[in-house]
This record gives sequence, C-alpha cells and structure tokens, in this order.
Amino acid sequence: MASSDHGPIEAFLAAQRTFMDKWGEPLEQMLSVGVYLIPVHDDEDDKAGFASQAVYSAIDLFNLYRTVVLRRPEELPVCEHGRSDVAVAEFPDGTASADLRRRRLVYTSAAFCLRALRSVQVLLEMYVTRRRGPDHALRLCIKIETLKLVLKMLLKSQTPFSFYVDEDAIEDAEPPKLAAQQRQMLSAGASSTSSTSFVGRRSGKTLQALRTDRSAAIAPIPPARVAAGLRSASTRASLQLAVAEALHHSRPLLHLLTILRRGRRSWAAWLLAYLLDRASLALLQPVVKPQPGTRAGALELAEVR
Repeated sequence: MASSDHGPIEAFLAAQRTFMDKWGEPLEQMLSVGVYLIPVHDDEDDKAGFASQAVYSAIDLFNLYRTVVLRRPEELPVCEHGRSDVAVAEFPDGTASADLRRRRLVYTSAAFCLRALRSVQVLLEMYVTRRRGPDHALRLCIKIETLKLVLKMLLKSQTPFSFYVDEDAIEDAEPPKLAAQQRQMLSAGASSTSSTSFVGRRSGKTLQALRTDRSAAIAPIPPARVAAGLRSASTRASLQLAVAEALHHSRPLLHLLTILRRGRRSWAAWLLAYLLDRASLALLQPVVKPQPGTRAGALELAEVR
C-alpha cells in the first residue's frame, strides 16, 4: 500500500490499534485498581466525591479511547458524499478515496469528543458547583448540551442514515471488542490446525483436545461490518422523522432552560422533558422501516430500542 494513501493520522491510529490490541486489557485492569486506592471519607465530603468521580471519568475515557482505536476504519458507518448505493469509494488497490478518508476521520474525532464530553460532564458540573455555585453549573450544562448537539449533527452528516444513530447504539449492536476477539479466534483457528492440547494459563496443566469435528468446532465467519449498502437499506427521510428528531434533540436544552427559568424544584421541567421524550419516540418508531436482515436495520433498530 502506497504511503500517499494514508496520512500521518491514519498511521498514528494504526499504531495505537496495534498497541491497544496487545496491552489494552492489562492497562484497563490497572486503571480499575485505582478505584480501590481512593481513601474512604464521609458521604458529605465533596473532595472525596470529586476524586472518586475523577477516577471513574479517567477509566471511562480510557475505555472510550480503546473502543475508538480498536474499530477499523472500514467498519465505520460512513459513506462518501453523493453516492447512492455504493458507500465505499475505493481504488483498484483497495485504498479509500481522499474524501472518504476525511469523512472517516471527522466521524471518529467527533464521536470520541462527544462520548468524552459525556464522561466528564458530571465532573465539570461538580467542579463548577464547588467553585461558583449551582446557577453557574446549570449554565455550564446548557453550554455543554449545545456543544453536544453540534457534535451530534456533525456525526449525522457523515452517515447515510435519515436520523441520528448514536455511538452507544452502534456499540451495543456491534461490540468492537467482540469483533477483535472473533478475528483473533478465526486467525488462531486457521493457523493452529495441528494443535492437539491446551495449556492452562495459570495452572500450567496440559489437557488433550477433544476428538470433535473441526468444521463444527470453528464458528462461521461473521458478516463483514462494511458501509456498502447502508444508504439503500436505511429508512427513508420524511417530515414525521424530522419532527421526531427535532423533539428528541431539543429535549435536553429545553429541560435545562426551564429549570433555569422556574428553579430546580419545578415540576414543569421534568414534565416537559417526559412529554418531549414520549412524543419523539411515538413519532419515530412507526416510520423507522429499514430493510430487514441488513446492517442498516440492525443499527437503526438498536437506536430506536
């Protein structure tokens, strides 16, 4: 593959993918130990609560980064602009076009920033509450929700779907770690055809392999997670779908603005958020009709559930 087909960012992500594939699990376990190293204080101790939240946010950020890195570029639900059915524009040597590479980088960066912002939002709110009071913290939440809305719209513009499909829904439908494990199992199954025994990782004991049919022991190859065909199999755009999206994405901002106007003890903000959520879901569910048995259908239905 020519070096001109990949920029320094793609090369950096590829190196990080190799590193995380080998050392990601041990690093995640080491970070998890940090939770038990925080001193125990009273429940009313704000400093202890802030420190605990900081550790949880750090662990969450590492897991998010690992998830983003482990996902291969061709697995992203990103289509080149203007293509009707064939989502991936590739050259004869198999490399993606410059426009598709750019859109993949934009999607990856926006997805990580959005999920990272969600991870540290509570930490930022706690910090501002301690420093400047609850009113300033509420205004900060409004700014954060506005930034999150901008990132969501940027993500939607890179995908072929008619409505926003969140990264959490995509991860639920297609776990990145599961895909990596499946690739490792298939690679190991193809290379170790002469293996007749298993060695325990901790005990060191050797167990003879069972006499079974190898074709039945190896799982079938999972379907490829590619973007080709996503646009043709996804739900068609409609006015009802647009209204449902507007209600859904405006709910957090309207909820916070109502609290800012009427106070934290007002039931109007909570009732408004509930009604907007139910109305959005009632309008969205009937019009989500992707082609069954497709990747687009699995991703869209994961978002609606």
